[in-house]
Amino acid sequence: MLIDMHNHTRLSSPCSLLSAQELIEAARARGLDAICVTEHLSVAGANAAQEIGRQVGFPVFRGVEARTNWGDMLVFGYHRDISEGISLEALCRDVHQVGGLIFVAHPYHQAGGWNLAASMRARGWDLDTHWDKLAVLKQLDGVEILNGKVPAEVNRQARRLAARLQLPGIGGSDSHSVKMVGSAATRFEAWIQSEVQLIAALKSGRYEAIRLRSR
Repeated sequence: MLIDMHNHTRLSSPCSLLSAQELIEAARARGLDAICVTEHLSVAGANAAQEIGRQVGFPVFRGVEARTNWGDMLVFGYHRDISEGISLEALCRDVHQVGGLIFVAHPYHQAGGWNLAASMRARGWDLDTHWDKLAVLKQLDGVEILNGKVPAEVNRQARRLAARLQLPGIGGSDSHSVKMVGSAATRFEAWIQSEVQLIAALKSGRYEAIRLRSR
């Protein structure tokens, strides 16, 4: 099953050009089996997209892209708004208490946004050198190792980080426009029909991040 794990709509992510309907239509046209809607800080857009998905018979799963003191994180299985600037320690506690999961989003993204590498540089650390000095990273559940918006070398850096942390990796387009939808995704062994099954599949580690279209 192919799921694009990282998408934004303009309902809750002002930086996105996509309506939920456009996102779903593009995902279906590009051969995806489902999408995750991961709005910045808010679950409202994902809730709305999920309802539209039900109406047209296309699975939409909910997530949130949280902005923490250690960079952006993709959160699954925690269907609540998340305050900007939350500590990563507090996010891990809150999300894990309800059985949710946290993946580092685009850890080396150079073109903009707050990410793990930038947050470490701001403190005088280098992620490649000092990754083992940040204890909270051991509480994470995975890494976005394939992001459709970033160059190949940046994704390779993310893949190396996942290997160092011994964490699984997911792929997602990070779409904000129609042309980006489905540029990257995650291939799961299991067929997933609910958010409970999605969390179980992510915990299993039986999936792989794949590039579907060249950047």
